[in-house]
Amino acid sequence: MASRSRWAPLLRLFLGLALITLLVRSIGAENVRAALAPLRAHPAWIAVALVFTFAALLAGAVRWHSILRTMDLPSTFPCTFRGFFIGQFFNAFLFGACGGDLARIVIAVHDHPEKRAEAATSVFLDRAIGLVLTLLFGCAMILTRLRQFASHGEARFSLVLMALFLFATLAVLALFFTHNLFERIPWLKRFEHHGRIGPLLRRAYDALFLFRQNARHLLWPAFLSVANLLLLAAATAALARALEISIAFADLLVVFPVITVLAAIPLTPGGLGVRETLYIQLLHPLGILPGPALMLSLLGYFAATLWSLFGGLLFLFRPRPAKP
Repeated sequence: MASRSRWAPLLRLFLGLALITLLVRSIGAENVRAALAPLRAHPAWIAVALVFTFAALLAGAVRWHSILRTMDLPSTFPCTFRGFFIGQFFNAFLFGACGGDLARIVIAVHDHPEKRAEAATSVFLDRAIGLVLTLLFGCAMILTRLRQFASHGEARFSLVLMALFLFATLAVLALFFTHNLFERIPWLKRFEHHGRIGPLLRRAYDALFLFRQNARHLLWPAFLSVANLLLLAAATAALARALEISIAFADLLVVFPVITVLAAIPLTPGGLGVRETLYIQLLHPLGILPGPALMLSLLGYFAATLWSLFGGLLFLFRPRPAKP
């Protein structure tokens, strides 16, 4: 079992690289190089994309910090900033968003040993708010172009997945806002008093009570989630300008949330290969050729990876706890 877990990240990386290789071969190396050619003439747009990407990540760090404060888990913003960007490092080089969330949980639990369940819950809640807002935003935008995308078979599967995720999310939200969930479900009540997981799950559920009791605490994190999404979309639009891809920002806002949600499935490191496939499939109804779509996705990945490497530096030079 341990050997399987050791090899899992390498297998996911191999899967991501294999998908990229298949895409390049199906598109043609010449077409890929031709799509990359305009990049040298537009270094300013690349710089703009990097700035927008950092601003989007900064909004994510502020969101997590606000959740920690609301849950009475005091932390200085530099500590939250460092933990968030370390999470971004593990996002890029482990299996999707899960690796970064696990790293953030370890950091949060280390900083709040007396409230471990609550600290871990803050990470899950931060991730959930971001994904739920992205999902709802994406579903709302898809409705404005539903016929256009539904008429293309390669985009139809993504629409079905988004619909399934929407129904699942609504079901989870119904449970989230259910009062006295442990008292209403007998087996859950029994599970609460068995082993170590049951009590931790109850404490995590109770930690969310503040947000269920007063939904206004969700407004600021929700606003920051939308800001994060719009800034990342703006970074992608800047990269599109650098590649001389003609796409309206409104059209980009239709496909970008869908790609963000589906690429979060932990199949490959940072969604590598999965995200590029989605870009090609979803930009095709908008008249974007596969070569430019592939390069737009890869450049967005490299921009995020650059800031993830910044998180790696923060991880290497993080303060060490003093020995007793």
